[in-house]
Amino acid sequence: MKEKHLEFWLSWNNGTEKLRLPVLPPKISVKMDHTFYDIDLVAIGEATIIGEPKLKEYSFSSVWPETYDPGLCDYAGFPSPEEFVATIERWKNTGWPIRFVITGEGKINTAATIREFSYDWDGFDIEYSLTLKEYRFITLESTNVNLTFQAPSGKWKPLPASKDEKGKKKKGKRPDTKAAKVSSTKEKSSKEKLVDKYLARGKPKLK
Repeated sequence: MKEKHLEFWLSWNNGTEKLRLPVLPPKISVKMDHTFYDIDLVAIGEATIIGEPKLKEYSFSSVWPETYDPGLCDYAGFPSPEEFVATIERWKNTGWPIRFVITGEGKINTAATIREFSYDWDGFDIEYSLTLKEYRFITLESTNVNLTFQAPSGKWKPLPASKDEKGKKKKGKRPDTKAAKVSSTKEKSSKEKLVDKYLARGKPKLK
């Protein structure tokens, strides 16, 4: 039976820092989930709407030895267990994703986030478990959106006048894209109407 030679790599910041696992994990668990929406329909009952696939999760456990063992290790010259732990912790705390690569026939090459990292240390070797989750890069594009507002009567207030370079006052502009005719008068109360009617009579004539 032909054996598959695999290499497990973890890298950070576009490969400026890399870690190759010295001892291959005996197995790797891959979790593939999906989004589903269960709804109740009249005269039909419960139905399911199939959504989009979720990001994959990768989990594995292995040993990071203190010294090289040709019967156990895949290569020599790897960092110490303490350096391995410090590197994983630092990468995790940067807030950046890492890259997870498995070479060979079961090839995996994906950006990922470090979700869980636990280990046991006996003073020499480290037994650890690592859970990674696939990372999806999102590009946000800015778009100019013009919104038209319908102004209720008497609700708009003019912006304070500003000055141009010559010190002259400029009229404030409304934030909406379509000019709306807004009445600047406010309906007066019945009491105010009586006062206006009285004042319109003019001053009383003295006899």
